[in-house]
Order: sequence, then structure tokens, then C-alpha cells
Amino acid sequence: MNARIAPFPAEHRYYIAAAVGVIVVVLAGFSIDVPLLSHLGSLSVLVRAHGLIMLTWVALFFVQALLVSRHRVDLHMRLGIFGAALAVAVVVTDTATVITASRLGGDHMPPHMPAPLFLALGMFNLFTFAVLVGAALILRNRRSDWHKRLMLLAVLLLLDAALARFINVYTPWKVDASTVRNLFVLTCVAVDAFHHRRLHPAFVTGGLLVIANDYVAIWATGTEAWAQFTAWVVG
Repeated sequence: MNARIAPFPAEHRYYIAAAVGVIVVVLAGFSIDVPLLSHLGSLSVLVRAHGLIMLTWVALFFVQALLVSRHRVDLHMRLGIFGAALAVAVVVTDTATVITASRLGGDHMPPHMPAPLFLALGMFNLFTFAVLVGAALILRNRRSDWHKRLMLLAVLLLLDAALARFINVYTPWKVDASTVRNLFVLTCVAVDAFHHRRLHPAFVTGGLLVIANDYVAIWATGTEAWAQFTAWVVG
């Protein structure tokens, strides 16, 4: 049986709340970079483009959730075309940013993280992001229930940088940003399952992909093939 799960009455508020939560995390994490706004000339074009594109992506997720809640699915779908192009820009600029940071090293990477691991986590994150968004776009017309859940997972996947900044600066926690991100993922899955009285297969499949992503990246770091790839990329 391939029946769709009907949205629960508060489902629109659920996605709006998730979008607001993502915005709060991003603003809190990158609040440490606020002084840089008065010295934008000191930032490279790549860094400025990366920041603008990522903020636009987060804002777009909120706007799309809001449009659906207002029953403006027509505008939601039109804006989805821009969203698809923006997702490509996210992958391209993030890839360039990760590679550049790996080459520069030092303060451009998280403290005490070797370049091979930083590169692996960044590249595998972007690959998983592309898979989630690509699947969500393919299913947007036939399976909207899959579409919105996969898009939510894709947005959550990109919170690592903001979470890492917030944890390192504002808390005494000794926990990886990916662990906190995965807790957010599990929370969203749990709330959805509670209201629907079952786990949605999109959250099962996509959630496992998000969580497994980091372990695969760590495993790849220990291989000779990845060592050679890192040496080639970093130069």
C-alpha cells in the first residue's frame, strides 16, 4: 500500500517552527562574525558569496513553509525553481569554500581538525545534501509528504558550521556539532512520528542517510584513496 499520510492539523506550524529554529541556530552561531560586517572588504568574494547563498537558502526554506501554510502552493512551486538553482549554488560555493579552507589551513578550519577529516566531512555533507534535495525535487509533485521531509533534513544537515561556532564560543560543551545536529534530526522525526502515530519512510531513509554520512566520512579519511585525494586537492 502506497497511501500518503495526511497532514495533521498543526503540520504547517510544525514546519514553520522548524524553519524559525534553523534561522535562530544560524544567527546565534554566526553572531560571532557580526564585527566582520563592518569590514566586508577584508573578506574574499568566495566567503561573501558563500555567506549570502547560505542565508538565502535558510530564508527560502522559511518562506516556502510559510507559503504552504497560507495555501499558496502555486507560489511555492514557482519559487521552487529558484530553490533548485539555489541548491546548485549551495553545492558549488560550499565545495569551493571547503577546498579553499583545506588549502589555507590554520584558523580557516576547526581547531585540532586535520585537513583530510575536514575535507571528508565537508564533501560528504554536500553529497548527502545534493541527494536529499535532488530526491525532494523529483518527488515534489507526486509525493509532497516525502518532498517536505527530505527538504527539512537537507536544511538541518547544513547546520554544522553554525552549531560548531556556537558550541565553541558560547558553551563549555565537549560535543561535536554533528551530534547536536543529529539530535535536532531525531527530534523532528520524533515529533512527526508522534502526530502521525508512525515513522514516515522519508524520515527513516533520509534520517539514516544524514546520520550515517559522518561515519562514512570518518571511515573514508582512513583510506589510502582519500589520503591521495586530499593531497591532490590541498596540493
